Amino acid sequence: MKLQSITLTNFRQFKGVQTFDLSSDTIKPVSLLFGANGAGKTTFLNAFTWALYGSMSEDVEQQDRMVTDSVWRELPMGDSAEVAVELRFDHEGRDYRLLRTATLRKESDQQGTPSPEVHLWMTKPDGSSEIVGAPQETIYSILPRGVSRFFFFNGERIENLVKKGAYAEVQKDIKVLLDLEQVERAITHLPKVDRKLTAELKKHGGDKASEIQDAIDTLTERQTAAREELKLLEGGLATLVEERDSVTDLLRQHAEAAPIQAERNEVTKELDEARAARDAAIAERAHLVATRGFLAFTDTLGVATQAMADNLYQKGALPAPLKREFVDQLLEDGKCICGTELAEHSEPWEHVKDWRQRAGLQAVETAWQQLSGQIAPLSGARDELREQLAALMKRIGAERDRVARLEERKSELDGKLKNSPKEVVADLETKRMDLDNRIGIKNQKKGAVESELGTIAKDIEAKTKERSRAEVTDELAAKARSRSDLVQSVKRALEEILAIREEDMRKRLDAELKAVFSSITHQNHVPTLSEGFELTLHKNVGGVELPVPKSTGENQILSLSFVAAVSKLAREIRKERRAEGDAAVDAGTYPIVMDAAFGSLDQDYQEAVSRALAKMAPQLVVLVSKSQGLGKVVTELMPYVSHLGVIETHTTAPGSVADDIELEGMAYPYIRSAESDHSELKVIK
Repeated sequence: MKLQSITLTNFRQFKGVQTFDLSSDTIKPVSLLFGANGAGKTTFLNAFTWALYGSMSEDVEQQDRMVTDSVWRELPMGDSAEVAVELRFDHEGRDYRLLRTATLRKESDQQGTPSPEVHLWMTKPDGSSEIVGAPQETIYSILPRGVSRFFFFNGERIENLVKKGAYAEVQKDIKVLLDLEQVERAITHLPKVDRKLTAELKKHGGDKASEIQDAIDTLTERQTAAREELKLLEGGLATLVEERDSVTDLLRQHAEAAPIQAERNEVTKELDEARAARDAAIAERAHLVATRGFLAFTDTLGVATQAMADNLYQKGALPAPLKREFVDQLLEDGKCICGTELAEHSEPWEHVKDWRQRAGLQAVETAWQQLSGQIAPLSGARDELREQLAALMKRIGAERDRVARLEERKSELDGKLKNSPKEVVADLETKRMDLDNRIGIKNQKKGAVESELGTIAKDIEAKTKERSRAEVTDELAAKARSRSDLVQSVKRALEEILAIREEDMRKRLDAELKAVFSSITHQNHVPTLSEGFELTLHKNVGGVELPVPKSTGENQILSLSFVAAVSKLAREIRKERRAEGDAAVDAGTYPIVMDAAFGSLDQDYQEAVSRALAKMAPQLVVLVSKSQGLGKVVTELMPYVSHLGVIETHTTAPGSVADDIELEGMAYPYIRSAESDHSELKVIK
């Protein structure tokens, strides 16, 4: 989807008919619009979503006042005024003209609620044009409503994307954008098919098969209910955690509680490090015992083995190497190596024969010699094990003492905050502790439901196997059972595919998020996208990963980085599909329209974000004020700007009001006195 132009007709501040060209290319993808506070930047942003979906963001006040106030005041009673937004764009090789319009009849000074109508025309590649019969459904197919949050947003409120309560919705929207929804929808629909098949099985399959299927149906209903309960618990848990974090921030910011809160933050941080160090030492001790602990039991064994070997050696049972074959040859020849005759059963013959019995195999004697050589180092290894264990026990003891000391200190600080003479601090601390308790209860319930789901899944699998073994004489029922088994196999396969694709997309999105974020921030912070699509910041302190409390600016940078990563990955996925011949050339391409892109960022971050903006998407519409956009921002963006404009404010404020904006060495009207309050789109280039 690439924007070509937007036309506003009496749309809130914008009086009359006003058009702004938005066409761009890959070299200059940015359209930059300056406007003062109250000029209509947020209105301009919401004109896109109103045209596309018939709605505006929650931060737009008095949404029923759609017609420009001055136009409405001048309108005679009984007459009507039109409000409209026309959006021209191209998508997948076709040009579209979208028009959402409403006519309001003046029956009082107050504007009524508009009832807009939407129309959509499509121009085909051959130049012919036609009316699209289902305009709103077509818009949803081009850019689903939920997904639009990533492409039309207010920079000062974009941090809503990183709020814990938003993760479920964000995850859902990302699945749509990254082509995961189709697989998920198929998984959702398969049980409906299965129910039709199993109904036939229960009807014609006999008592046993029907009984088993009833049990499977009951388990499936429990599974569905448990999954819904888990979703509710996860949503409630995210909201509670967000509320708890908000209370903690208030405590941190409160002047009276700040020193205590700051100390508690430091103690909490050190406590996390101490617990991590203690657990690491315990794990190291466990590994040492598991791999070398046997050495502790070799003391008496080594001594006994050495004594046995020495005794055998003294008895001659461990002679020097002597080949049995050599002694056999002497007895056969009847003559010893010393020349003595060896007559059978003579005394010399008996002596040599006795030597033959004691002549061991070379391999046996070698093994004894190796064992003897290994006994001596065992003592040194035991000593080394003892020293290592002693050192680890000392570390574990020290870290346990540190943990206990820090826990005691943290408890003391918690008490100080709770019993603070300042009522507001005490109330906040009581609320924080209550939220902690509620979070703990929610986590317990969540764990119980997850455990129940695991048990139900095993029970369903067992019952399904039992159903497959049950005797079914009716041919129709047998076919239904066979098809049901096939549906279950397909469902399991799709679930595995979805899990693999979800994890692959999450990892790719996480990697892209890290790359974008690192190109903007000057902090040694690393963002992470969790399995639940939760955005967090961490830093490495002494080998321990610790969470970073996110400021408003960091939330904004994190959210912008996330939007950039989502936009890029969507294009990459469609590009991969295009390589397979399954997508149009511009599939996955969406514009980004952003108001107050720089929010409360300082100048260094404004410059870094400006450099990153041009890489965020193939097309950008950036709305800024003078304070946000001049200086480093405009310097960084200007080489990429295809269209530059000003939302000129006309005001009826007393006195002569005049303010200019200087762009590329020229001064342009920014605010002017007038007979009515309204705004105009002025094109500079």
